[in-house]
Amino acid sequence: MKVRDVVLVNAKTESDSGSDTWQLPKPAKILSLRIIEKATNGATSNTVGKLKHWLSKIQVVDGSFAIASLSGREAYASYCFCNGVGSFQDLSGGAGVVITDEVPIMFGRFMNDREYYLDTSQLVNPQLSLTWANTVSATAGIATGTTSFSVIARVIEDGAVPYKGYLMRKEVLSWTTAASGDQHCTLPLDFPYMGIYVAALKTTISPDTIITNFKLSRNTDQFIDFNISGTQAYSKNVQDYGYFLQKFRPLVDTAATWLGDLYYQTGAYFSRPGATAKSITTAVAAESVTTVATTGGTADLTELTLAGQAPGAAVYLPFHAGDPYNPPQPDDFLNPAGLGILDLIMTQGVVSGAGTVVVEQVHP
Repeated sequence: MKVRDVVLVNAKTESDSGSDTWQLPKPAKILSLRIIEKATNGATSNTVGKLKHWLSKIQVVDGSFAIASLSGREAYASYCFCNGVGSFQDLSGGAGVVITDEVPIMFGRFMNDREYYLDTSQLVNPQLSLTWANTVSATAGIATGTTSFSVIARVIEDGAVPYKGYLMRKEVLSWTTAASGDQHCTLPLDFPYMGIYVAALKTTISPDTIITNFKLSRNTDQFIDFNISGTQAYSKNVQDYGYFLQKFRPLVDTAATWLGDLYYQTGAYFSRPGATAKSITTAVAAESVTTVATTGGTADLTELTLAGQAPGAAVYLPFHAGDPYNPPQPDDFLNPAGLGILDLIMTQGVVSGAGTVVVEQVHP
């Protein structure tokens, strides 16, 4: 099978916040879309040091039908779990440094899946749209007018294997968590499920305390697919997928706190201490990392490595074995055909967390 990368958008400068829409090539067999955002840090620093959390919506649509509908964090989480590694990033807190955050959209079970891809010849008007709102700040954001996007489509040029369909990944629920009680999410019954992602985000709080139990019920408990605690669900992800890594270059000569994208069982260390600076990690709480560096270092040379689970504060609830060497097959998927109701019930434990549910369905 021959593939090639097609540049659909090349470093297009955009406003600090807004939205944009681009046509997808037709006809084309698209394996994935790489969405690459760049921006320049503020004149003093960018203590936030990342961009994906300001990317509120990524949509691939055919007219009014949504094929993908995710935030930047949700796209990052799906990429991590489906590929076992995080997507490309070049993140820094340094003054005036250009940073890069990449969030791929996949149409297969994993990146470059030969059997599942988006065949736009079967669509009427395929489009990609992005919505973002970057913070402009000299210290905790980016310089105004420096946001740009590139979009690269990986397409099958020749030798495509028989088409099995494509994967849809869409947010179906967003809510603010309560201190107790159950949050129900009635799931759609139109297509088979490969998995479900549930995110529970509150800064410095481990997500298994925000949602303390997950239960999937068919036809009001006629059959229960799972009923597990939050800790059991998140720890199972550790067992199945290991820990993900994320790198960030903090400022030296200062105590810096950075909020990464990994929220569970996190740890951090300086993998590159800088020219002459002595650097240590003083505290880690969920995604929050606090560091201290001595004088004598050079800005943008120190490098912090964050290791942990729950990318984007998400847990993955798959309907397959989670074996990266044996991709899930159609017989592994949960087929909701014939069901009257499919209900995901999440027990809450912390107030004012940001909860979301993303479904991962197979469209034939």
